[in-house]
Amino acid sequence: MDLEEVITKKTWSALSAEKNTKIILFPFGSKTWYNYSYTEFMNPQSQAPNPLNLLEIKPYDGFLALCKSSHTKENYHQDLRVLKLFLDQNDILGPAGAKPEHMVRFAGSLTKAGKTPSGKFRNAYSTRSMKRILASTRSFYRFLASTQHITNDPTAVFHNLSIRSPQRNPHPLSPRDREALVKSLQTDNLEGQKISLTVLLGYHCGLRVSEIAHLRTRDLDLAQGLVTVIGKGDKERTVPMTETLKELLKRYLANQDKPQSPYLFASPRSAQKPIHPDYLESWVKKAAKWAHLENPDELTVHVLRHSFGTQLAESGASVYEIRDLMGHSSIMVSENYVKLASTKARSAHQKAFGDGGKLHHLRLEDYSWSSLLLKRHRALNR
Repeated sequence: MDLEEVITKKTWSALSAEKNTKIILFPFGSKTWYNYSYTEFMNPQSQAPNPLNLLEIKPYDGFLALCKSSHTKENYHQDLRVLKLFLDQNDILGPAGAKPEHMVRFAGSLTKAGKTPSGKFRNAYSTRSMKRILASTRSFYRFLASTQHITNDPTAVFHNLSIRSPQRNPHPLSPRDREALVKSLQTDNLEGQKISLTVLLGYHCGLRVSEIAHLRTRDLDLAQGLVTVIGKGDKERTVPMTETLKELLKRYLANQDKPQSPYLFASPRSAQKPIHPDYLESWVKKAAKWAHLENPDELTVHVLRHSFGTQLAESGASVYEIRDLMGHSSIMVSENYVKLASTKARSAHQKAFGDGGKLHHLRLEDYSWSSLLLKRHRALNR
């Protein structure tokens, strides 16, 4: 009998009357083997682990359990499903069965069109997605080596791979738009406070949209004026708050009757879940309309984050301080903000003194909040 045939209770009865007979199933088209006894199979409560949920499958579950941040766990889960799909398609029985040549083929498969773990068509992964998937795979195999599931790490071959991403410079708001955005914030009602807090957490603290969505009230130290963030790769960082943000947080939290959610912004569907990032993106677009920005639909939380990094550089922050405050994994990313600030400084100097004959008025923007934030950051790291 073909092992991939869908087996019903009727065919089971015809197969064998032995109660201790074992049978192997390939549920949902997966090539992962699951053993079932007669009793387990006949019991409606007995179901095969869902191949799409790695939290139910060893050894993936052990690795994912180590993730502190739910967002990090979700990203690792998504990436490792891509790995598992490749292993299943190539008849490799489990992660421990993979060899270096398999990992080379796995990396190559990401550059071609194919199917997602859920069976949908996909184009070739972008270089950024490829890097993330391979980094997740590398971390997973390091975990397997540390827990003695494997003796040789097949992902060591990734060191020989060269995946170059195109140079992408930050695209911050102009100083005029930044000023207009903050001045137009409305805080008279709950909705306005949520929108304003999202803008300030992105622009005054440099938080990513996922970090704002998963921010818990326990992460806010209003007495010290600090916000603790668990960012990419479960990296924790502490960012000073501006006085404007701190005062607005106090007002917002004081208006909450009784905290029913651990999150600053709870999901409308469940108080125990964080808000979806799409809500936050729609909020900053509404704030852009308040400020009458030229292209309000183009404003995102990430643009606010870029504006934060750019203003830090313009205020004299070093690449190391920008890296620590923004949670960059590489200092090369932080250097982009310093380079951009230097380019803008040269442009401003050219505008003011370029013709040599006329003296133009060079307006110095108000960088008081970013300068104070830098002073507090430096004091915390002494």
